[in-house]
Amino acid sequence: MKTIFNSNQVKAMCGWVLSLGLIILTTHAVAQDKEGSLSESELETMENRNMDYLIQINEIVKDYPAFSYSYKMDGGELQDVVVTGVDNDMDRKKLEVVLFDLKSNRNKMKTTANRMGVFYSVDEEAEFDEGEEALKNTVLNSLEYPQEAKNWGLEGTIFVKFVVDENGSIPFATTSSNIDTSVDMYLEDLEQQAIEALKATSGDWEPAEIDNVQVASLSVLPITFDFEKNPTLPALIR
Repeated sequence: MKTIFNSNQVKAMCGWVLSLGLIILTTHAVAQDKEGSLSESELETMENRNMDYLIQINEIVKDYPAFSYSYKMDGGELQDVVVTGVDNDMDRKKLEVVLFDLKSNRNKMKTTANRMGVFYSVDEEAEFDEGEEALKNTVLNSLEYPQEAKNWGLEGTIFVKFVVDENGSIPFATTSSNIDTSVDMYLEDLEQQAIEALKATSGDWEPAEIDNVQVASLSVLPITFDFEKNPTLPALIR
């Protein structure tokens, strides 16, 4: 038995098939988007791993004032890391590995923001308007080494994690450190000093960019409290 459809029925069926096709395509695109993006927990885990890398790097380079590095790229892909100013072969190789892992990790985080709209990895990093040397001078001139912390023998590096928003201001800053102490209030003094000195630069930053669009981003500034050198700023790792 042959079934015959009139023209209106054929149009309706074609419309239904087209709609179903669009739904399938849209669902597939959404699934692909979700599959290619990072969840909030994955993003936080990767950022915590980045902080571990920065702490490892800082521990090594503090003994090498001439330390510098560069990335070798090919077609946008990271190929190698070249470290100079580090005489010890083992230390240099460790730095090459950790810097490679750090850069690779950041590349995986590109164009993904957290729930507050802050990007952890960008095309162009946020920069202090007057340059890196001026940033160091501004921060160091605002720092004081708390006498109680000195008397207790407390020294080490405070890592100030801060957000530079689209206006070049710093709305948020917090800290991590590699300092162990039984007197938390002295460590808190160092952390507060570091945060206040960093916030003295608020409003004087050029925001980060992704695809030539200014965005809010996370940066990390290490500040070392040392008895002999007083507060210093180690090399910034990008």
